[in-house]
Amino acid sequence: MEHSEVPHKYMTVGEVAKKMGVSVRTLQYYDREGILCPSAVSEGGRRLYSDKDVVRLHQVLSLKSLGFSLGEIRTKLVAVDTPGEAARSRAGRCRRRSMFSRARLRISARCARRSCKCSRSISESMRISLSICR
Repeated sequence: MEHSEVPHKYMTVGEVAKKMGVSVRTLQYYDREGILCPSAVSEGGRRLYSDKDVVRLHQVLSLKSLGFSLGEIRTKLVAVDTPGEAARSRAGRCRRRSMFSRARLRISARCARRSCKCSRSISESMRISLSICR
C-alpha cells in the first residue's frame, strides 16, 4: 500500500512515530501489549492511527515520564471516545491529580535518595583526600 492510499483521517505508524518522537518499534510494542492499539489496519496490514490514538499516546508518554510502569499506565488511561466517557473522565480528575501527586512524590524521593548517595560519596572522597594529605 502506498502512502497515498492511506485514508485521509488516518496516519501511518511511521508518521505517528515521527510526530510524537517515539520509535516505530515502541508503537508496535504498545500495540502488542494492548496499551495503544491502532484504530484501523490497512488492507496490506499496516497500522493506521487516528487523532484519538495520538491523544492516547500522549497520555501514555506523559504517565511514563512521571515514572509509571506500563502496567500502571494500562489501568490509568482515560477513554474519551464518547461524551459520556469524557464527562466521567472529568469527574475523575481529582483521582488523576492525586495519582500525579503520588508520582511526583515518588520521583522526588528517588531524586533525594540519589542526592544523598552523591553527598555521601563526596564526603567519603573528601575524608580520603584529607587522610592522604596528612
